[in-house]
Amino acid sequence: MRTVRAVAPLLLVMFLSACARPGAKAPGVPTPSGSGIWFADGLTDTAAVTEAQAGLSRGGFSWVLVPAARIERHAGRWTVVRLPPPPRRLLRTVSLVIEGDEAGAALSDAKPEARRALANVVALAVRTAIGDGPRFGRVAGVHLDLPFRLETAPAYGDLLGALRRQMPRGSFLTISVDFDPPPAGREKLLALAGKVDGIVGMVFGEGDRADPATLDLLGRPWWAGYAPNADGRWTGRNGEDRGSVPEWVLSRLSDDSRLEFHHDMEIEERAGFGYIFLVHRPLTLDGWTFSSGDTIVFRQPFLSDLVRGLGHDLAGRSFSRGRVFRLTGSVDSRRIFTLAALNEILRGGSLDPNLVASVAQDQNSVTVAAENRSPFPSALSRLTNWVEVELPRPGVRDVRPGGFDRYEVYAANGRRVSLGRAARVRFYETLVGPSEKIDPAVIRTGRPIPPGCCRLRVHVLSAAGREIATGWQQPGAR
Repeated sequence: MRTVRAVAPLLLVMFLSACARPGAKAPGVPTPSGSGIWFADGLTDTAAVTEAQAGLSRGGFSWVLVPAARIERHAGRWTVVRLPPPPRRLLRTVSLVIEGDEAGAALSDAKPEARRALANVVALAVRTAIGDGPRFGRVAGVHLDLPFRLETAPAYGDLLGALRRQMPRGSFLTISVDFDPPPAGREKLLALAGKVDGIVGMVFGEGDRADPATLDLLGRPWWAGYAPNADGRWTGRNGEDRGSVPEWVLSRLSDDSRLEFHHDMEIEERAGFGYIFLVHRPLTLDGWTFSSGDTIVFRQPFLSDLVRGLGHDLAGRSFSRGRVFRLTGSVDSRRIFTLAALNEILRGGSLDPNLVASVAQDQNSVTVAAENRSPFPSALSRLTNWVEVELPRPGVRDVRPGGFDRYEVYAANGRRVSLGRAARVRFYETLVGPSEKIDPAVIRTGRPIPPGCCRLRVHVLSAAGREIATGWQQPGAR
């Protein structure tokens, strides 16, 4: 990443004025239309681009949003960080995203010079992104993903008005909106909407949400925004906010027995699953280091709520232009909610995981394998996601759980017993990931195993909230 320092306001205006001359934008670049995908973490390698292009084609998506620049403030000075473009140009209309979490505080600053500094650095970020645009693909314009609230909407509107006049002729400017103002405050949002060409209103996901009815009243083209990925927050042992945690960390945490895990029932009573991990000793996961006493809380929205929203959010809306799905992670292997799962939802497929288990036997051992043949994950649970195997007679000598998180042993009547008296072994998996293949487990017995062993059954809690259970099945049965 390259950092661009904020330049003097006069020089900045000269740069942007040059950029705004006729012919600055390549002819024939369409404005966004239909539904799109927002790759929030970018597409930083060839495999990510290849997977994304295939998923975009299957889902019929017409445009993409990709981070191109981020504004940051260090020691009171604004800078622009250039974010890496994809290694190959994208084959869809592209909107370049400008990020900056610290913009919210600057918008609320009453000092005119603070707001001018923010406006200058946003303008520089836009110019920087547009300058890099040909490396992204057919760029239609810029999307500002900057935090603002109703009380800072007038200041944001001033910034947008100045920026819009300086942008290249024909480019398309959109913004994110993630809240619904009270009726008395809608005039402020209406005035702000008049400064842009379109709005992505986040109607699904964690945090505050926009309302489709209010968005349509603004009279501007808008897209319903959906953020279906799990959202993680990290708190230090003394209560300090350590920031957000990416979704893939949730999968890693679920596999680690060094953490205490339980459900946040307060969250789950409102909207979605809530997962709390307590760190009891230092832990490092692929560059993320957590200290003893830290807490990581993830919130995962119900997929069934997403499906319901898709059915009614745009119904009867005069100014809606489609949907935008914001996905974290650069590839599906770094996501729990995947692009493949989204495409399955859009074609009307099942929301449930499809965990298929199988056994293979040797003279004194049974190997248990399991595979999720669906792009949908399970919910996280220490108790409800399992594969159970029944042996023809008691006498287990050893169990190696393989890729499963843990196991328990039972008698044929379901009572907990010691290993040597066990006739059933239940293998638990806290999170059954999308399309996951669980490394096989092995059960070793004291006596030879007769042919035709062994019966299996499976129990999974879907991320859509439904329990899926099979009865006892003979090997090879479906």
